[in-house]
Order: sequence, then C-alpha cells, then structure tokens
Amino acid sequence: MKPVHSTENWPRRSAIPAILLLTALVGLTALAALGCQESRRRDVGRIVLSRPVVVVNAEEVSLREFQAAYEDFLSRWDRFVQSDTEKMRQVKELILERFIEDKLLDQEARRKGIELSPENLRARVQIAIAPYEELYLEQAMGGQENSAEWQRRFRRRVIHRELIDREVLGRIRITEREISEYYETHRDEFRMPEQVRVRHLAVGNRRAYNHMRRLLRRDADFVELIREHSITPDRESDGDLGYVERGVLPPEFDEVIFEMTRVRRINDLNKPVQTEIGYHIFRLEGRREARRLTRLQAAPMIRERLLRQKQPTAYRLWLRQLRERATIIVDRELLHAELG
Repeated sequence: MKPVHSTENWPRRSAIPAILLLTALVGLTALAALGCQESRRRDVGRIVLSRPVVVVNAEEVSLREFQAAYEDFLSRWDRFVQSDTEKMRQVKELILERFIEDKLLDQEARRKGIELSPENLRARVQIAIAPYEELYLEQAMGGQENSAEWQRRFRRRVIHRELIDREVLGRIRITEREISEYYETHRDEFRMPEQVRVRHLAVGNRRAYNHMRRLLRRDADFVELIREHSITPDRESDGDLGYVERGVLPPEFDEVIFEMTRVRRINDLNKPVQTEIGYHIFRLEGRREARRLTRLQAAPMIRERLLRQKQPTAYRLWLRQLRERATIIVDRELLHAELG
C-alpha cells in the first residue's frame, strides 16, 4: 500500500518562492499596466500635439508647429519674458497672429498665381547671401536652421513680398496736390547746403606725396595717378567722392575742399593735407551753392516719403480685408493650456 502524502509533510521553505512568485506576478502586472498608461500618455501627447491651434480657411496650424515657433522665440528672447505669465500669453497671441497672417498671404499668393521658379529662387538666394561666402551659408543664417529650411522660408518671404508689392504697394497713388501740399508745409526741409564734388588721391607717406607733386607739376593725368597709386577704396571709382556737404568728410578735408573755387584744379600742393592714414590730394570737379530745391526738384523725394508714410496703413487695411473674408477658428483653450 502506497503511503499517502500529506501537505503537512512538505518542506515549509517551498512557501517562500511561492510568495515571491506571486509578488513578482503582481509587480509585472502593475508594471505592464504602468507601461500601458505611459504608452497611452504618449499617444495622447501625440494626439494633442497634432490638434490644430488655429484653422485658416480649412488650413491647420498644429500645436506642434505652434510650440516649435514659441520655443524658438523663447530661446532667443527669454530674458525679456522672464516667465511672466502675462508676457508669455501676449507672446503666444503675437505668434498666433503671425501664423494667421502667413497663412492668409500663402493662400492669396496661390489665388493670384504668384510663383517662384527654382531658377528664380537660386538667383534670389545668391543675391541675399552675396555678402557671405556660400560656404558660410549657415553662419549667414545665424546657425538656426539648415540650408533647405532656410531656403523654404526665404522662398515664402519672397512670394509674400511680391504679393504685397503687387496688391498693396503698387496700388498706392500719390497725387500732385499731395506733393504740393507737402512741399509747402515742409519748405525748410528742402534747403540744400553748399556742396562740392572732388576726386581724391591718397598716398601713405611724405616721400610718395612729393613724388605725386612732381608728377602733377609735369601735367600727369590725375585719374591715372589715382588708379596706379591711391591707397584708399575710392580708387575703384577713380577717386570720385561725389557731392558732399560740410561734416561728411574728415575736418582736414573740409578745410581744403570747401576753399577750392576753380573746377578741374588741384588744391595747393605746398600745403599738404595729412591724416593718420597718409597724405591727400584733391581735384575740384564741381560746386553747388546753398539753395532751396524747387517743388519740381523736390517732387521725387516727396513722392518717396509719402509712399513710405502710406505703406503701413495700406497694408493693414488690405490684410484686414483678407481676414474679414476668411474663416478663422482659434482654439485658445488648447493654446494656453498646453504651452508655457
């Protein structure tokens, strides 16, 4: 007869692993639950970030896009915001307005058929980065974004500018009456001081100056001497400094050139004009006595001033009309709840 095995005879140490196993299973279950919750939170986060902060004529700007712009602003100007709740709210509203404006301009440019070909874009980029070596494009961009993103934004700005030039600035009209009225009320602004126009030859030391003086006394060509010997950048324009008034050039120059009266004559070479960079010789090319511009002479200047004055108002009016025709839906609760 086989013995009957009773649980009373089992070794009690076997209960310890059982408890540990139960605890482990409970822990794993809890961890799995936490993992699911974390995964759900990530999913919810992604869903929230994909939700639109604003919809402009059915085109959305997601919270993710908005947050990127907001954080970019803070990275540059956080010292001005300094975690001030009201300032942060104002910044968000300003960024929101920028997004709305850009969307309206994008849509209007498409409606008007304004495009920018790849060739035209390349040409515009070359002009924009002309002061920089192309190798240093990222430095020119301030290190904030890569070349492709910079060019995308640049293309957008160019299209917006062409749209505004065509639809707003190109439609501003300045009447002859407005020009006359401006001239009459701003007459004193059109007083022109005495001006002289000279060519300039500069050399670095007294020995070179004496050599130039000997050559000029032998009727050497002044422009050729500038091209061959002058050490200042105006050599590229044959030394022509254009018409200038007192106070534009160094005082040492003014003392000499405004005393010159005979056109095509050189200043007194027995009285050298010296500055810290060397010695200077001048030839008078023309004089203009102090005078007041006539209305006809002042008209181009007045027209330009009036255009600049009218541009901001004209643009705001045009943009307001775009907004009034648009359907714009803003989720400010999402905007202010999720950022900051």
